[in-house]
Amino acid sequence: MGRKFYPEFMTEQIIWSADLEWPILKEVVDSHSLQEGTVIKLDRYFLEKNPKSIIQYIQEHGYHVFADAKIAEIPDKVDLIAELYLEHKPWMLNVMADICSTGKTAADNPKQVDALKRFADKCAAVETKSCAVTVLTSKTAEMCHREFNCDPETQVLMYVDLMTECGLTDIVCSPKEAEVIRANSKYDNLCINTPGVRLPNTSKDDQQRVMTPHNALDVGADRLVIGRNLTEGDEVDIVVRVRRNYSRIRDNIRGEDGA
Repeated sequence: MGRKFYPEFMTEQIIWSADLEWPILKEVVDSHSLQEGTVIKLDRYFLEKNPKSIIQYIQEHGYHVFADAKIAEIPDKVDLIAELYLEHKPWMLNVMADICSTGKTAADNPKQVDALKRFADKCAAVETKSCAVTVLTSKTAEMCHREFNCDPETQVLMYVDLMTECGLTDIVCSPKEAEVIRANSKYDNLCINTPGVRLPNTSKDDQQRVMTPHNALDVGADRLVIGRNLTEGDEVDIVVRVRRNYSRIRDNIRGEDGA
């Protein structure tokens, strides 16, 4: 059930949630200090604060960009917002899974096609991975019951069924739901990206449903989205911090503590 671990520094199996101001991130990108092919996640705040052309800039320097836009709008606006990002061809772009609308994957009137299907098709046209965020890892199980009238696993599986029908390539969910998804082979074509990943003895911060890097991959996650555990530290040089922390994460994946 687990996934192969790549020993090279910062490969596609680990997505770096950089959470840095652009001048600092630009220094890292310009220095070519990270492994070519490193995936850098730019969150919605960053993407709204800075020109979207930064996506192209980073990718022209040999890295992948996961545009974590979390698009959440009515279907027509989802189309228009997605086009603003897809003009720059990010490696991956995401929406909120709850943009789902009609549940139809085909219709005589294109506007009757489900918003997730329309999004997936637009991404495929420019060879961008299409991703949907299911139940946020910061949401408690109690809140899920109040909001969805079911547990997180049940709600995520509802989204995943529709995402599979609509042809999305990727999903964001907590490691705990990854285990449930991987129990059914009909979801094998979906790549699972899991935030809520923490090293042992580190703070969960605002995350609720968490696992260690080793355990998240072991239950079936394809990629780990990691921010604080990669960027934290006392070293002034951000690249030094990331490399040191990556070693800790690598040790944990290999079965060592990593603390």
